[in-house]
Amino acid sequence: MRFFWWLKDHFVPSHRNAYRPHLLRRRALLFLLGVALVAEGALVANLLARQSGSSFLAAVIQSEILALTNAERAQNSVGTLKENTMLSHSAQAKADDMAARGYFAHQGPDGKQPWSWITAAGYNYRYAGENLAVRFVDSRDVVVAWMASPTHRANIVKHNYTEVGVGLAQGMYKGQPATFVVQHFGAPMAVAAAKPLPSAAPVAAAAAPPAPVVLGAEARTVFENLGTPPPSLSGTLARQLSRVLSEPQATTSFILGGVLALLALALAVAFFHRIQIQAHDLLLPGAAVAMVALTLMIINARVPSEVIHDSQAASVANAILVP
Repeated sequence: MRFFWWLKDHFVPSHRNAYRPHLLRRRALLFLLGVALVAEGALVANLLARQSGSSFLAAVIQSEILALTNAERAQNSVGTLKENTMLSHSAQAKADDMAARGYFAHQGPDGKQPWSWITAAGYNYRYAGENLAVRFVDSRDVVVAWMASPTHRANIVKHNYTEVGVGLAQGMYKGQPATFVVQHFGAPMAVAAAKPLPSAAPVAAAAAPPAPVVLGAEARTVFENLGTPPPSLSGTLARQLSRVLSEPQATTSFILGGVLALLALALAVAFFHRIQIQAHDLLLPGAAVAMVALTLMIINARVPSEVIHDSQAASVANAILVP
């Protein structure tokens, strides 16, 4: 009951609050404005840190890409991929090589193929696959871009793959700082041995525009349903923190949307509930703070994507291969 009256005092004008909802008073408005500005400042700082190659922010993308990949598989009724240390090492080695040498391709400048990195890490695979991405800001954007491409999506939701590894490296690409993302898929020889090898011919395709850049390569593999233990509380909290850091745009939009929704509700109730009693000194500042939050949401939805698209060359190259 106490919470009900507290809620009513903050949103509904009545004799209890002198027809002046607490949420529209100066202290509350300053707090909400501060929350909006802090969230926006954190987003800008996060974007700048990523562009300058912050290794801390990059590290959380790695775990989040794995979580988002398995989320996509779950939505497509496909079993969870198990993270494999050797695949993680191979993906990291490939990412480091691209970052150090400034290229972005499945095949290295020396002709080295994706499968060479996997075998060099000691992974005895029957089939394997690779997804690449560069110059993305959010981990979710990477997975969304992969899911928008048929060959990348095939890698992510393929029933055959059982294990995965993700590598991340900071470097320069076409004269600008960039984050290189490598995702290696595989099925151990022991799992895949019982299945006959499907025939396939090497295929290669290339296309251009837009930005950011993604690359994908796939090979036929065998599937085994792998269960995962329920996440611990600390693991869940760590994942949520990872999501906040690796998806600054989504997090900021959520915060700004929350501020806007609270103010819109308070303004609507204050205006229509007692329309004969209007506290203009509260309504106008409340509307102004709401407009600030709305303006920031619009800017965030447009400016970051325009900056990324203008500054990045784009190409897509896919290969289907049976080693």
